[in-house]
Amino acid sequence: MLYEISPNKTHELIIYIASRLKDKSNYGATLLGKALCLIDSMAYLKTGSPITNFEYIKQEFGPTPEPKPFLDARDMLEIAGDLKKIEIDYFGRKQVKFIAQRDPDVSVFKKDELVIINDVIESISNVSASQISDYTHTFISWVFARPKEKLPFYTFLLTSTDPETKHFEWANDIIKSYKS
Repeated sequence: MLYEISPNKTHELIIYIASRLKDKSNYGATLLGKALCLIDSMAYLKTGSPITNFEYIKQEFGPTPEPKPFLDARDMLEIAGDLKKIEIDYFGRKQVKFIAQRDPDVSVFKKDELVIINDVIESISNVSASQISDYTHTFISWVFARPKEKLPFYTFLLTSTDPETKHFEWANDIIKSYKS
């Protein structure tokens, strides 16, 4: 693991997401995993470090937390009574939800992390599992990775668009500022 992040912070983020999305009909296990991926990716891009200690891999329906550590954390929270697994009928299919059984401890997050977390949750709160999976299929890192290959956070910077002149100018300005 490249980042030293408290397991408690990871657990609190799972509980936070579950508590914020619990009343959304579209919320299920898929949205929980995608929320974690998007939050960690955005945190890495904005702060240089993810919020959780998860790594993400290519799965058939998009990037997901590496299964063993994610499932271990989720199961531990369920055993401790912090999360409750429920199954409901959602348009003729079984939907698995994890519902927070307590309020999250938000004191473990920095203010800038909470902004990122809330922005991501707000942006995905009304999308379906298939919509969020389709969206994550646009990540260049996911497109070119082999099945179950780890997706390093820096790969979320990859894009399929060509840089514009303004991007080169910005990069040159940044390089000059370091030479001064």
